[in-house]
Amino acid sequence: MRGLIVVFGALLLASPAWAQSDEAGSAIELARQHMERGQALYLQARFEEAAAEFDAAYDAQPFSAFLYNAGVALERAGQPARAASYFERYLSTDPSSADADAVRARIAELRAAAAASEAAAQAPPEGEGTPPEGEATAEGPAQPEGAQPEVAQPEAAQPEAAPPETAPPESLEDFKSLLSVRTNPAGATIRVMDGDREVASGPTPFAQTLDEGRYHVIVEHPDFQTVEQDVRIDPGKVYVVIVEMSQGQFLGYLRVQSNVAGAQVFLDDREQGPRGQTPFETPIPIGTHQIWVERPGYQMEQSEVEVGIGEDLTVRLDLTRVDFGRLRVVANIEGARVIVDDVQVGVVPFEGQVSAGPHRVRVESDGMKAFEQQVTIRNGQLTPMRVRLRPGVDRGSAWVTTVFTALFIGGGVTLALIGNDFMSGLRAEQDAGRLTSDDPRIDQGLFLYIGADVAFGLSVILGGLALYYFVHDPLPPSEGSVREARDWAFAPMVDPVNGGASLGFVGRF
Repeated sequence: MRGLIVVFGALLLASPAWAQSDEAGSAIELARQHMERGQALYLQARFEEAAAEFDAAYDAQPFSAFLYNAGVALERAGQPARAASYFERYLSTDPSSADADAVRARIAELRAAAAASEAAAQAPPEGEGTPPEGEATAEGPAQPEGAQPEVAQPEAAQPEAAPPETAPPESLEDFKSLLSVRTNPAGATIRVMDGDREVASGPTPFAQTLDEGRYHVIVEHPDFQTVEQDVRIDPGKVYVVIVEMSQGQFLGYLRVQSNVAGAQVFLDDREQGPRGQTPFETPIPIGTHQIWVERPGYQMEQSEVEVGIGEDLTVRLDLTRVDFGRLRVVANIEGARVIVDDVQVGVVPFEGQVSAGPHRVRVESDGMKAFEQQVTIRNGQLTPMRVRLRPGVDRGSAWVTTVFTALFIGGGVTLALIGNDFMSGLRAEQDAGRLTSDDPRIDQGLFLYIGADVAFGLSVILGGLALYYFVHDPLPPSEGSVREARDWAFAPMVDPVNGGASLGFVGRF
């Protein structure tokens, strides 16, 4: 069975098998951080600060590459003595390095330059200490008058210290890198090959300072099949190779970041469910991968990435909100109608998509008082609304009173019309001289008028009572509240590699 290699710049492991190496992983991560800061300072021509960061990296993990890089930075800073000291420490730490002879020659040049610089600093200024003609000097007796002065023979040229460089370097090509290899289980032997030449070998945990180039790493374990992989080493990098001997894939390391924390991250197959949430990181097989990042209320973002061996790849996918929101309405009356801008969109309990902006929302139900309120829907957010509908007033008595009012009005009109006709006939007989003053029909006509007046009076009373019944409302109105808009949330996911996964929206009032 082939082994599994995880190569990445920062070591972040949660497996119990690596619990004992957490401290070492943290130290390597700290060293890597100092190395990266040192590189950034070096490229800004802040060489002394860069050297301090490389020195701090060495304090975190005593690897010779950090000493060498500090020496390079100090040499660029115009400090040959300090640079030589770091190169000497580099050789002391790694005496068998392939470039040992070249580094010794470099140290000699730096020491000579430092001595010349010190001598120049101690020499008296030009013109001082010159004795008058004919006087003795510290170098010898006075010359007689007329004698030709001896011409001083030129001394061998002394190297001078190079002035500090101020222009930012274009690259890190003079830097060395670190390759660290650990295996699970332990007990493996590591060999690093440069073509047919073995650069270094040793048991795990293994660490080696390397120059820029392409190498072949061989991992041999007595209980597992040998694992081999080409690794490209760039200058000034810390490479951490994790070898899981029981598996069969070479892995890189992927980090997915976003401006929205907690967004779901899908890898390669969305049907398998999310692999995690942002910020997300995981070992991943080398090669081409599809990444989806999504969260309810935001537009989904997708990217295709290429992960190489030894690569610690960071991908950032920023999300933007959608141009709509969601409205959720709950009420004490199930089935109450929800009306948005005069259009019924559903019944309670209701949750649905609504365009962003202000809307007039009305909740109503038969026999209950309606509730209406202006609601502003925000882009990509859920706006909860809670409503308590209260019973409406029974208008039955008002309608009964209205009917009686109409009847009395009708009766009064009828009596008045009959009375007018009756009295008109009596007046005609009176004019003809046929009506006597004690005729009983005169009283009948008066009774008709009185009945009409009574009917009209009762209709006025009942009409006022009906109006009161229609207007008067002794019960409290319906009430509601609109809560603060919030992001949609979902239930935690299960890693599809180890088990099933499901997605569900979660919301509370």
